[in-house]
Amino acid sequence: MYIIGFLNSKGGVGKSTLCAAVAVRASQDSKRVCIVDLDPQRSVAEWWGRRGSPDNPTLFKGADRASDAVEALELDGWDWVFLDGPPGSLIVTEDAIGVSTFVVVPMRASGLDLLASQDAVKLCQDAGVPYLVVLNACKGGARDKLMEAARSMLVAHDVPIADTNITLRTSFVTAMTTGKTGAEKDTSAAGEVDALWREIKSATLKAARARKKGGA
Repeated sequence: MYIIGFLNSKGGVGKSTLCAAVAVRASQDSKRVCIVDLDPQRSVAEWWGRRGSPDNPTLFKGADRASDAVEALELDGWDWVFLDGPPGSLIVTEDAIGVSTFVVVPMRASGLDLLASQDAVKLCQDAGVPYLVVLNACKGGARDKLMEAARSMLVAHDVPIADTNITLRTSFVTAMTTGKTGAEKDTSAAGEVDALWREIKSATLKAARARKKGGA
């Protein structure tokens, strides 16, 4: 079972939107995909209900901490588990990082987001859990100076960054209100989500192999 945490104690970075979109993309490759909503606002849980409460991806209910959810899910043979983390709570975020195979840290390309996201990055580093920062809600195009500045700053601090940027699109926001994802409404968004999923999947499988080899 591969566990991917979408985690950042900074709110408003798009954790829920990206988690839902990538989980739906993963469900195209696997019949056993589950999402764990750790956000008190229950954004993903409400989205899943509007989607029609499907079996794939399904939603795990009844746990406030990732470790409790993972313990229960390990008994059911899931392929991919996606954790949608909460804003603010470092305790819940740290617990989720601890059980993750791989962590995705969404952040916006702004100075405040870069500073506020340091906690999540530091927790991943301290736990020895592989992670990848994803720049979300970018303006896109060659003139996105904020995105370029953010990438340069992250590179300078040896922080791994996804090759794929997620562009700020109305489709990502409006789709969630109807139980869809931006990728299901917009072909350009679909291309970005597909590319991001391929990056995340490859990195997660690599992390799992390294962990298995290290534990051998």
